[in-house]
This record gives sequence, C-alpha cells and structure tokens, in this order.
Amino acid sequence: MPTIIKPVFVIRKSNALAGVIEVRGILGAAVTELGTRIVGGVWAPGEAIPKEADLCDDMGVSRSVIREAFRIIEAKDPIGSRTSDGTRVRPRSEWQLLDPDVVDWRIKAGDTLSLLHDLLKVRLVLEPGAIHTATIMACDQARARIRRSWVIKEHVYRTPDPDYAERRRLIAADLEFHRAFLAAVESDLLSQLFAVIEAALGLLLDLKMSARGHTTQMIGIEESQELHAAVFAEFERGDAEAAHRAMRRLIERAIRDAHDSFRQLSE
Repeated sequence: MPTIIKPVFVIRKSNALAGVIEVRGILGAAVTELGTRIVGGVWAPGEAIPKEADLCDDMGVSRSVIREAFRIIEAKDPIGSRTSDGTRVRPRSEWQLLDPDVVDWRIKAGDTLSLLHDLLKVRLVLEPGAIHTATIMACDQARARIRRSWVIKEHVYRTPDPDYAERRRLIAADLEFHRAFLAAVESDLLSQLFAVIEAALGLLLDLKMSARGHTTQMIGIEESQELHAAVFAEFERGDAEAAHRAMRRLIERAIRDAHDSFRQLSE
C-alpha cells in the first residue's frame, strides 16, 4: 500500500549553516521522507533513486513535488543527478554532514549510534580547547553567563521534582552550561557548530538517562554532576590547563556512558 504524505507544517530554527529555504506542507513532508530514506540507506551509495513516477505512486504526491524535493535535498549533497544517469546516492563522505536537516534525517532514520559517536568525538576535540580559551579570555559578560548557567544547573539538579519535566530541564540546563563556554570564545563559527549538534546531544543525554531508568526521577547522575562541578571550579580559579583536563575527563566519561547506554538499550 503506498505511503500517503499528509500536509504538515515543518518548523525549523534559523541557522547559518543550514543555508536552505524552509519548506512546509506537502513539500516539506516529501523532503523529510525522501531525505530520511536516502541517509537511512534505503538506497546504497551509487545506487539510482527510483523514477519520479514510481515515487509519486509510492508517496502519493505529484511529480512537481518530487522534483522540487530532489532539488532541495541535492543542495545538501546526499544525492546527485545527471541527465544520462538519473539521480543517484552519493558517498557519505561527500554529504554536508553538519547540515541540520541531514542530522535530523539521520536521527529519524535510526542512524543514532554512529551519529552520536561522531558528535562525541567532535566534543572531545572541541570543548576542552574551548574552555581553555574561555578561562583565559572570557569577558565579564561571558563569565556572568557561565556562572548563571551553573547556578541554574545546580538548582535543577538539587530541586526534587517527580515530574518528567525535571529530566527535560536538566538536559536544557546541561546544554546551556556547555553553550555558555563556547559562546565565551566569541567565535560565531564555533557557536553555530554547537547549535547544529546540540539537538543530537540532547538526544544523547535523553538516551543515557533512559538506559539507566530515569523516566520520572533523576537517579545515578551524581558523577556527571561532580565532573561538571570540577569544570566550573577550575574555570572560576582561572586555571586554564586544569579546566582543559576537567572538561576532557567529563567528555571521556560521556563517551563511556554512551557506550554503556547503547549496550543496555540493545539487550
């Protein structure tokens, strides 16, 4: 039975790395469906995408919708087209992997494990250096934001709340804590890079907490909070080298937690 794409509204945050026209309705749904299929491996690299007519029957949309969806997806490089060769999937190494839509399609396609492993490697390279720089160079306003983010994170951690919202608030507070250090470096490129990956990092935190049974309570995150506290303490002391080491320990622990979480969820 063909999949009928119903009109929906797609809301996206503006991001300089996206570089695409926001789409919604039937076209937006078609872009999401096709993008998810492509990055999810329904068609292997080098394989031709089915003809427009076949996709129209399969997805219940017109040829003009399929054609425009291909144009939007092709701008992100998962596919390429030639008049004599049709539309084919390109090697992953040629995709715009930092594009927010490509990240979103990978998550929707279930490619969460490899995506999050990649993101953690990026964090391991990126964040220790960022906090080293922030500890030395942050202006008064940036330091105030970092201190405020820590106060909020501590408050959320220590305030009992049996509701599921506690988990969401802790994830939001954790992301803002890391975001504040990156913002202190005053690099637009660095801030935008984090903006691209933070949704997936939120997913990582959610998966880690779910794997440990944190559906309605905050259990077993004491070590993570202690590691964050060490990062903040070294920043406050102005010891850039120690702050670098503390952040590296924090992310290395996150990597181990991620491996444990995926193993638990797969059992």
